[in-house]
Amino acid sequence: MKLKYLRVFSLCHCSIVEVPNCVGDLKHLRYLNFSYTNIERLPESIGDLCKLQALILRGCDKLSALPPGITKLASLQFLDIRDTSSLKEMPLGMSNLKNLIILSKFVVGLEKGSRLRALQNLPHLQGELFISDLQKVEEVRDAADANLFGKQGLSNLFLRWDEDFGNLRNERRESQVLHYLRPHINIKSLTISHYGGAIIPSWLDGSSYSKLVSLRLRGCPNVTSLPSLGRLPSLKELSLEGLHAIRKIGSEFYGGKTPFPSLTTLTFEEMLAWKEWSHYAGSPEEKDPFSRLQHLIVRRCPSLVGTLPCQLDRLKKLEIHSCPHLNNSTSAIRLPSLRELYIADCSNEILKSLVNLTSLTILKIENLAELVCFDDGFVSCLVKLKELSITSCDELTSLWEDENEMLNLTCLRKLAIESCPRFTSFLARGEMELPCNLERMELNNCPSLGKLPGKMHAVRRLRIKKCPKFMGLNIRWDDPNCNNPMPQLAALETLDIRECEVVESLEEVTAAESLKYLVISRCENLRSLPQRLPTLSRLTVLRIWDCPALEIEDFPPLPITLLHFYLYNCPKIKSLPNQWRCLTSLRELSIVNCPNIECLPEGGLPPNLRSLEISGCENVKQPVREWGLPLLTSLQSLTIDFGKSMGGGEGDKVCFPPADDAWSLVFPSSLTKLSLSNMRNVERLSRGLPDHLSSLQQLWITDCPKLRDLLEDGLPPSLQHLCIYKCEILEEGCSKLTGRCWPLIQHIPYVLIDYHQIR
Repeated sequence: MKLKYLRVFSLCHCSIVEVPNCVGDLKHLRYLNFSYTNIERLPESIGDLCKLQALILRGCDKLSALPPGITKLASLQFLDIRDTSSLKEMPLGMSNLKNLIILSKFVVGLEKGSRLRALQNLPHLQGELFISDLQKVEEVRDAADANLFGKQGLSNLFLRWDEDFGNLRNERRESQVLHYLRPHINIKSLTISHYGGAIIPSWLDGSSYSKLVSLRLRGCPNVTSLPSLGRLPSLKELSLEGLHAIRKIGSEFYGGKTPFPSLTTLTFEEMLAWKEWSHYAGSPEEKDPFSRLQHLIVRRCPSLVGTLPCQLDRLKKLEIHSCPHLNNSTSAIRLPSLRELYIADCSNEILKSLVNLTSLTILKIENLAELVCFDDGFVSCLVKLKELSITSCDELTSLWEDENEMLNLTCLRKLAIESCPRFTSFLARGEMELPCNLERMELNNCPSLGKLPGKMHAVRRLRIKKCPKFMGLNIRWDDPNCNNPMPQLAALETLDIRECEVVESLEEVTAAESLKYLVISRCENLRSLPQRLPTLSRLTVLRIWDCPALEIEDFPPLPITLLHFYLYNCPKIKSLPNQWRCLTSLRELSIVNCPNIECLPEGGLPPNLRSLEISGCENVKQPVREWGLPLLTSLQSLTIDFGKSMGGGEGDKVCFPPADDAWSLVFPSSLTKLSLSNMRNVERLSRGLPDHLSSLQQLWITDCPKLRDLLEDGLPPSLQHLCIYKCEILEEGCSKLTGRCWPLIQHIPYVLIDYHQIR
């Protein structure tokens, strides 16, 4: 009764799965929002909301149907059902909603009342309308009765047939349906998707649609020719995708003088039979057909031959992908305004034909089989290039012929080379160097690359992965002309080396005195860490993963600036740094799967830790209560895996902690997340946790097969997440409603049992 006069009710993004029937009692409701929830249906009582004006159901993926009662909402003006993929039909009687202004989606049905003609009585529709399942239209007259031409307020129209082009499709009928679905001339955006007819209707062939800005034809495999789209005066975006029957785009595409006067984006994609693109041949005084074009995309047109248009003076972005027969070697294309160029799976001749790229800032090349090295003339004009990426060019051996070419690349900031099996050097001739201002370099899966340039003064980020011949950074410590090798890596801040199997030592890393982030991963033969590691006075992150040969008896000291230290899967490491208490800046510490470590260093853990994980360290015999965890007053997240008697066998005892009210002796009260696993014989948790860990928000319990019950004195009221996995007895006790532990956990907002959310 307190909500009797409620006008606005929103549960947007709430975790609800059903709407109670009593919602129909809110007789004064004007606005109702269930968007982005998991509801599957609405109650029939929705039809009792006689004053409702707006119903928002956007993003309700599981909503399968609208209740029949919705058609009684005579005051409804706004029905938003966008992004409702499970909604397969409309209720009978949609034509009763005569005051609708916004109907974002209409799913065509077969029954009378849900057919396309139901739109006839909705004359006030405005904005966006998505009509789907048009293949269900059996009577062409329904399309005419829908009277889209009379709906002057529509600005965006989507017409969609089903993707399945089976035997039930009728090409002739679909052509007639589209003919009668002509929108009003005020339309600004039109998308036709999976249309099965062969003809685009004549109403699109002309200048009457003077306000049309965007046109997309997608997945229309039977269309054999295009109308004169060049006559659309305001068209800015044209996308033609999946028109498999188109073989030629000729003069009819342009449609007369000064075609495409406003076009800025043109996309051709997956036109499998398209072979010929005849370019516009107007009189000398006529303007170029693509005088305003800024973005041209040609993707997956495997039969296309010939050339691209030559006059593209305003083009800023060009993408050519999987057009192996497109060859521009007979004519040069000048692109003085081009800023981004993407070429993949094409002939190298395309690259050679592009000239005057003086504005280019991004160049990405993939799978140009014939590319061995950039031509001198091509590189010389790249004076503004900032980013260069080369991927899967099997014949590439080097980037530049000589040092003079490289000198032009003063703006280059990022260089990435990936999966180029023959790449060995950056320069084909001369001493190997890099462009003077290069800041970021990524080398991935280049099996022939053995060394890096000796001078990398400006490089800030360096990532090397899967380069099996790479032995280490090329620092010349014994160079008589270089008293200090550090300037060679003076700017380096991030170094990430992964899966480089020949690397045995990285002592030269300490030459990078600005280094902040160091990752060493899956270097199978790495045997030692730099002894001068503490000299890296700016290092904040150190990650060492999967280095099986890394054998350390006495771990070198760590820089006192370190914030994060991760040590994973290094089975031969036998010790940890002894100066833990000096690492006052350390915030995160993870030691995982290092079975030969026998004890934590004397003196205690770093005092200001916020996150600590110790797991897979089965030979650490110190009991957890001796780790000094209560002294870590800033610790918020703690993960402990007691596998194979780690922690002095505390996970093998019947109760954890061993005595009631002992939580304060083991853990700090600051914890907000606690994860305990592999307590193989623990049957119960001792009392006192709610009082001591009063700020705990997440509790994870894993691999505790004998654990029967949660704490007798309950869980902290602050707990928001409870996750239980591989605890068969406890999982049964936590069953919703019937489990003996359910009263203890039913207040928790998020409960996950064996990776199934029960609350």
